[in-house]
Amino acid sequence: MNPLISIIVPVYKVEKYLSDCIGSILLQEYDHLEILLVNDGSPDRCGAICNQFAEKDQRIKVIHKENGGLSDARNAGLRAMTGEYVTFVDSDDTIEENYVSTLVNLAERHQTQIAVTLFRHIKEGEEKTQVEKSEKLEKLLSTNEALETMFYQDLFDNNATGKLYHHSLFKNIEFPKGLLYEDLLTTYKLILLSQNGVAFSGSQNYNYLLREDSIEGSPFSKKKFDSLIYILKDLEEFKSEIPILHKCIDCRILSLLFHLFFETEEGSIYEGEIFSLIKKYRVGVLTDRYARKKARIASVISFLGRRPLRIFYKFGKSRN
Repeated sequence: MNPLISIIVPVYKVEKYLSDCIGSILLQEYDHLEILLVNDGSPDRCGAICNQFAEKDQRIKVIHKENGGLSDARNAGLRAMTGEYVTFVDSDDTIEENYVSTLVNLAERHQTQIAVTLFRHIKEGEEKTQVEKSEKLEKLLSTNEALETMFYQDLFDNNATGKLYHHSLFKNIEFPKGLLYEDLLTTYKLILLSQNGVAFSGSQNYNYLLREDSIEGSPFSKKKFDSLIYILKDLEEFKSEIPILHKCIDCRILSLLFHLFFETEEGSIYEGEIFSLIKKYRVGVLTDRYARKKARIASVISFLGRRPLRIFYKFGKSRN
């Protein structure tokens, strides 16, 4: 028998996108699904939209709760799920018809507890790009290979989405409530627990929507800084436990630091604090031949100061 797959969709202020997201889930060629729509106290019509879909398809269960953030919504879905495997879909994204079947086949064929597929990034208002030639790429990664790949942001990143997990992995793991960038604190711990490593497919069947008003695109805040400091402490502790991974972890830390540096206001206290942290990690990444090219170039330019670093970032964006 085909295993039951739980799909957890946290829902908050996505009235514009929600119907497309749920519709793409209902079109899955793999139909043995449990679809958990977690309405995280959304103030718009999202709750009503969830209820309307639930009335039309018995596979849908709606959880209405007070607002607690993305992690809290995912955790609520995890507590309610009954599937053998679980995958997360953000409510402004969509998935291709073969998304679930690809992941299930990967996990079953390689007898592993985590399977991963690729994102297709879509800018809001633009059409989908063509599927890349890596679609047929498939491999089984050992635990350390998977962690290196993820921290170097090579085949895949630390996003909770675009992945299938065996339910048992979440027995003692939850997403950290009240923090941003929660995936960075969670996914590596799940990979460490996964038996027989991680199965990867180059099939691009998760459509990740790039929005200007997303959390990633929102202005810098104290909450982002506090989350950053918490993440650094967590990853430094992990690095001390598995020294062989310290280079790739440093690379991921520096990528996050650059990302947040460019969100800060020029001349602000936060800009200075983050730039000081960049200086701590840049030499190690600069001398790491496996590090991302962008991170190494940014590391070089950072020696010239904050202003040249911002100019480099604006130049890079203008060429995208």
